[in-house]
Amino acid sequence: MVSVKRARGRAALPIVGRTFLILGFAGLLGAPVLGMNEWRSPRSASAPGTIVATDPYPVISFATPQGNVIRFTNITRSSLLRAGDSVTVAYNPAIPTDAALGGLAGRWFFTALAAGLGAIFMLVGGLLTLIGRKQAAGKR
Repeated sequence: MVSVKRARGRAALPIVGRTFLILGFAGLLGAPVLGMNEWRSPRSASAPGTIVATDPYPVISFATPQGNVIRFTNITRSSLLRAGDSVTVAYNPAIPTDAALGGLAGRWFFTALAAGLGAIFMLVGGLLTLIGRKQAAGKR
């Protein structure tokens, strides 16, 4: 039977730190992929829209230049959005129902989330790894 020695207490800091670094690195690698995917998306047209409901996700209404009124539900929630608010909508001119809120609350939300969480995880992981190494060096 193989005996496994577990790191406990402060000795686990470098291990936890490295795990956070890996997760942060994944987030920072994923953010440009998500950003490029959205940037290359066919949602090249924009139009003014109005939020008609917000329970639980925002429902937005906008009109295409041809006069078609489109309603869609945004995939992200925000407590900052209220019914009646004017917003910018990004949509695919060929398929107007392929639409999202313009800006950070819509199109770029997941890109910003991956970048922000990746940066935070990298920072925390780096700090935990440094603290763990300094403590390990002090015990020698």
